[in-house]
Amino acid sequence: MAKLIYLSADEAILEGFIKVLDPAYALEVLTLPEEVQMRLKSGGFDAVLLDDAAAGYLGELNCRAVVSEAKERSLPVLMLNRQATPEARLSALELGCDDYLAAPFLAPVVEAKLRSHFKLSELQQRYDEQSDAMAHVMTELSVVQDAAILCLASVARVRDHSTGNHILRTQHYVKALAEHLRHHPRFSEELDSDTIELLYKTAALHDIGKVAIPDAILQKPGPLTPEEFEVMKQHAWFGYQAMHTAEQLMERSLGERAARFLKVGQQVTLSHHERWDGAGYPQGLKGEQIPVAARLMSVADVYDAISSRRPYKDALGHDSAVEVISAGRGTHFDPDVVDAFIDLKDTFARISLVLEDLFPSLTDLSLHSIEDLVSPQEAGGERQPYKEN
Repeated sequence: MAKLIYLSADEAILEGFIKVLDPAYALEVLTLPEEVQMRLKSGGFDAVLLDDAAAGYLGELNCRAVVSEAKERSLPVLMLNRQATPEARLSALELGCDDYLAAPFLAPVVEAKLRSHFKLSELQQRYDEQSDAMAHVMTELSVVQDAAILCLASVARVRDHSTGNHILRTQHYVKALAEHLRHHPRFSEELDSDTIELLYKTAALHDIGKVAIPDAILQKPGPLTPEEFEVMKQHAWFGYQAMHTAEQLMERSLGERAARFLKVGQQVTLSHHERWDGAGYPQGLKGEQIPVAARLMSVADVYDAISSRRPYKDALGHDSAVEVISAGRGTHFDPDVVDAFIDLKDTFARISLVLEDLFPSLTDLSLHSIEDLVSPQEAGGERQPYKEN
């Protein structure tokens, strides 16, 4: 049995409505808006009614509060009007009501409208429940995706013991740069929230191509020969090919977000060793030809290469990294990205310090915890001359 609650300010309208209402309905009549709100909070109602005199006698704001309370519970609200005039219909809609009934009331019309709104309310509630369930599923899928990305990225960590923390550090460096540049005129169109999130996730895979580099080169404790360096440079192509192959294999089933993920991933893996002056590899791209994602990744990668230990060298420290990146402004790196880096150098130092030795679990450091790393704190190391291998 459906239960109605009625905010009444006009006895004549109430009497006329009760005469045609099916006795199967339970009708609770109240005269104070605050009482209606309290009863709605207790639940159990299927629709809210109020007459057109309520707004005048009880206050429009009070009546709007009742309507708002009903909307929060996905309940239909109908206004009962003395006359079927355009002004009466408009007042019902302006108050936020879903529909109206006009005197003289006819039983078939009242019944039809009530049943229609009950059905609409039921459908809305089902939609809300399904939306909540879908949101939960999407959250779970996002967690699975994050875990899969880190699992793939950790393959490089197994092959090259120096790159485990490198994966996490560069992710946070890239996100810090992207967030800092998102309102810059040159980057604002491209660096929206969704793109920054995708860039952050794909940054973990920037060196995935290293799984195809022979151990003798990847784990060599000293500088590489020119021939070995040419082999090492191929990791950019290998990473790109992995991303591109995934895109081709999933072409028919790719959604928009997955397609963007693979596109950004291809840009990061292929072009993060390009230089602003065109002297980088593997394509020798120059200036604006280099994708924005790769320009950010380049600064993050070089900073970490200098400031952290590698199999072939000791850590040279934060100050040396800042000096080298600053000197590369306009030659190695996009000038505006370098300027952002200088603004964020203390943040980079903090990230480097927190992730220096420990490779955290996902519970210790999720893919979304940069806020824990951005407090200014100097974490520079001893200055030493830098030699690029």
